[in-house]
Amino acid sequence: MKRLTIYLVTILFSLGSVACTEKSEDDMQQAQEEVEETIESAEKEVKVKKQEFLNNVEEDLAEMEDEMKELKQKIDGESEEKKSELQKQWESLNDKKDKLENDLEELKAKADENWYDLKENIDDQLDSVKDSFDSLKTELGIES
Repeated sequence: MKRLTIYLVTILFSLGSVACTEKSEDDMQQAQEEVEETIESAEKEVKVKKQEFLNNVEEDLAEMEDEMKELKQKIDGESEEKKSELQKQWESLNDKKDKLENDLEELKAKADENWYDLKENIDDQLDSVKDSFDSLKTELGIES
């Protein structure tokens, strides 16, 4: 986003220089308005993409949260020997999910132009949580 802003500002100044020598002030102002509209449009697009990403991750986590409650009940019904190992896996999964939720809150607080900094990390964490979740379901004999 910063590169886009710098690029657009450079274009604005270039257009301004050309406009001063070759065009009327009206043309220069029109060009400036077009650049400003382009910047606003790009900023809106970034906000929309960020919100879509947040919504998708939150939806995945909400679905997982409901299923985790069911997994916990199933774990509690296992034999003591198996229950101990499954409990460790469930706690590890829960810790990963909690970290992901904390990082998601941090992402929400980030300025829109900086959100890409955390997006890849969130994607990786979500994949890890899903893998752990699927592994635990497999251990419990639940189809994914």
